[in-house]
Amino acid sequence: MPVFSLATTIWPNGVPFDQVIAGLAGAGFTQCELFGPKDLADDRTAGERRGSLNRHGVWARTVHSDLSVDLAALDDDERTRAVAAVALCFEPFAELGGFAVIVHPSRGDSPAQHLEPRIDAFRRSLDTLTAQAEQLGIRLACENLQHKGEPRPLCRMEDLRRVIDEYPPTVGICLDTGHANNNGLDPADEARIAGERLIALHLQDTDALEDRHWPPGLGNINWLRVSAALTEIGFDGAWTFEVKSGASGPAATAALVRRIADAWAEGRAPSDLPQTETAAGFDAL
Repeated sequence: MPVFSLATTIWPNGVPFDQVIAGLAGAGFTQCELFGPKDLADDRTAGERRGSLNRHGVWARTVHSDLSVDLAALDDDERTRAVAAVALCFEPFAELGGFAVIVHPSRGDSPAQHLEPRIDAFRRSLDTLTAQAEQLGIRLACENLQHKGEPRPLCRMEDLRRVIDEYPPTVGICLDTGHANNNGLDPADEARIAGERLIALHLQDTDALEDRHWPPGLGNINWLRVSAALTEIGFDGAWTFEVKSGASGPAATAALVRRIADAWAEGRAPSDLPQTETAAGFDAL
């Protein structure tokens, strides 16, 4: 049976850390994905964070690093600053006993002639980040991203896998189902391409147009195909929901996602739940 996790970004900035973790636990989640700039960048000590997690029985399995910077920047000073920004969460996350840091390989699209140079720039960034992660005993999960018009480095799993295969097992892949769908690709096929290098998931549904971050079942992704592909490749990591909060609020949305997870564990597709239940507060199809 899959283990399910929920990203803390369902709660807005400013909500106390302990309240967020309590909300996750209250919805029935025992694992979560933190967001580094929100959850690990304040003045709380590692002991205080561990206290909240232990008190509520939640493991911070993954953390999403800073996504506002460009690890594939052609300007080396900008790229070096991006590496430092991404690595800020490494030590505080390792202190919590975390597993993997989610990394965005690039930020923004670019002209086609810049594509390969930007991929090479990302390799230089990943070289540095991999060494730092290995020292701390954590892993890196590089995420497939969405392009908007012009090319963006490593959006296709085939291209991302080719780069990741150059690195030791410390480095793996995070599949974002919504990004794949919006790129006109089948998330199930992308999971198969990621194969044994897949160590993290971002489960979110879309309409193949925008990065909606809807709960599974509200868009047009075929979730039975996705779950079959994950079973086929022997994926044993957490099935992490990275969804936005509906109008009914984070707690209600977390409870909805838990019901979707439970249905999934029983072999039902998320879309099998009644629309009146799944659509609570979402501008869905």
